[in-house]
Amino acid sequence: MIIKSLQLCFVTLLVSAVAGWASPIGPARIQGVVKDSKSQPVAGAEVHIQAKDGSGLQKIVRTDSTGQYGVSKLPVTDYEVILFVNGQIKASINNTKVYWNKPTQLDFKLTGQYAANQQKKHTHMVYQPAETGSNLGGRWVEVDDNTGAPISNVEQLSGAAVRQLRSTGRSNSGGN
Repeated sequence: MIIKSLQLCFVTLLVSAVAGWASPIGPARIQGVVKDSKSQPVAGAEVHIQAKDGSGLQKIVRTDSTGQYGVSKLPVTDYEVILFVNGQIKASINNTKVYWNKPTQLDFKLTGQYAANQQKKHTHMVYQPAETGSNLGGRWVEVDDNTGAPISNVEQLSGAAVRQLRSTGRSNSGGN
């Protein structure tokens, strides 16, 4: 009974030591501020932090209402940091070094047009069947939900316009 208890204690100690040694916790910190082109804080931006040492460590943090973010307890290694705003990549830093004795400051200032409350354009895909007598298959076209108009410039030509396009490489006709 005592031997079994000692064996159980030893195994528990061994498993705890391995789990503590393998856990990716360290003394490093990455922090910063995300601001738009007018120096206004960007709230709700996602900052993805991934270790480049092959450990698979990945952290995702969102900016607060003041545009600030921070991740602590990172192992001292190199990281890739990617900034997402409204689901789109806005910035990427491929080789960020962190240190055990001081936080690494990574500030982002967006350039160009950015609006925090930018309206997303709502679209959906519509299948457009092949034309009668055509050997070409149908295709999917992106359509604006509000207007019903195609997003891309889709122009339908008459048979005569297609023949002219094939022979000269230019079309003078705008459609049917």
